[in-house]
Amino acid sequence: MTLRPFLLVALVAVLVPAAFAQPMKVGFVDTDQIVIRMPAFATVQQQLQQQQVAVSQRVRVVQDSLRGVFNTQLEEYQTFDQSPLATDAARQERQQELLALQNDIEQAEVQGLQYLSYAEARLLQPVLNQIDEAIQAEAEAGSYDLVLPTVANNAPVFLYRSDRIEDLTVAIMTRLGIDPNTPPLGQQQQQGAPVAPGAGQ
Repeated sequence: MTLRPFLLVALVAVLVPAAFAQPMKVGFVDTDQIVIRMPAFATVQQQLQQQQVAVSQRVRVVQDSLRGVFNTQLEEYQTFDQSPLATDAARQERQQELLALQNDIEQAEVQGLQYLSYAEARLLQPVLNQIDEAIQAEAEAGSYDLVLPTVANNAPVFLYRSDRIEDLTVAIMTRLGIDPNTPPLGQQQQQGAPVAPGAGQ
């Protein structure tokens, strides 16, 4: 058998099964809409608010302490700068110390935000695990080959989708025991907020 007939047979062996293969069954899920309706999400938000207050207080204490040191060293530098004995090398060294302190003040806030971001991811992980388990169960029950999110890394996944791509969001909510008509957490708080005396008069 020559190489050309062999390649032809191999190509047919690949293409014929593909021609008779069933089309993939694909669905998508808007996980954000599920998360903000889950009762556990309200608990996560409360815990995050508490941590935000605590972190903000710690950051403020650190920054106030560093600013005190910075202001003291700045006054000392200004006095030193007027001295006839001050050398350029000594001036540069003290300027670098001031810049380092200024950077530490800014980094205190950055580190606080990084901690809150980590805390949010850690607190949300059990909620996301529940959603993942529900998606897997729904996909297996419905014989789906692929289930995609609507958003990944804050960017939309779909540039285009046909009607054959099924929205499983409501099905996942139902599987999790969530009423699809339940408003998101923020809207629930607004609806449950007390009306101020004299409002609407």
